[in-house]
Amino acid sequence: MKGFRPGVRTTLFVMLFLPVFVALGFWQLDRAEQKRAIEREFGAKKDLAPVTLEQALVQPDPNYTRVALRGQLLSHQPVLLDNRLRDGTPGIEVLVPLVAGAQTVLVNLGFLAKATDMSVPPLPVLPSGNLNVTGYLYRPDKDRFVLGESIDTGFPLLLQRMDWGRVSGGLGRELLPWQLRVGPEQPGSFDTAWTIAVGSPSKHQGYAFQWFAMAFALLALYGYSGFKRR
Repeated sequence: MKGFRPGVRTTLFVMLFLPVFVALGFWQLDRAEQKRAIEREFGAKKDLAPVTLEQALVQPDPNYTRVALRGQLLSHQPVLLDNRLRDGTPGIEVLVPLVAGAQTVLVNLGFLAKATDMSVPPLPVLPSGNLNVTGYLYRPDKDRFVLGESIDTGFPLLLQRMDWGRVSGGLGRELLPWQLRVGPEQPGSFDTAWTIAVGSPSKHQGYAFQWFAMAFALLALYGYSGFKRR
């Protein structure tokens, strides 16, 4: 460009960082689309008729698939997931093993709020025996950050995140690596206002705008500095 004489260092700086800013912007847009896809998947599956556990598990992605099964709830061996939040209120989620034939799956009965002293709330009488259970399959994020972990192996088993191997060892049974999250219609359930913990797609769109804005600002400064050197 006539009259445009940027410095060598400035040019190298722009050549290095401009592609990075643009790539990060498109990466954030891709993340937003991934989360919209998860929301669409959940919305598409939540109103479908429930299937059997066997039918759900042969799907390429059983996550959020509604399942109906009958089995024995082992209410004397509950698993408590600590440090849960519901509308800003801390609490626990209560999971009970269900034995259905040769399969054992954890049924998530929902959320219980903690007391003001943050102690684990006493458990009410949990449903037990042979019951019909309907819910949707859900696999938590395995990479969730853990603040600290209880080391006892008795029940109730208090965990900061789901540890399938540890729970299986305590139960003496092999667990399917899925929760079955029940709804409010399930007898004995607690607060079951489940949400998808994927974050907001609009947040990633905002991040993308910031990266693209930085790329534009970098180009503008590059042009300004090139003409200024004349």
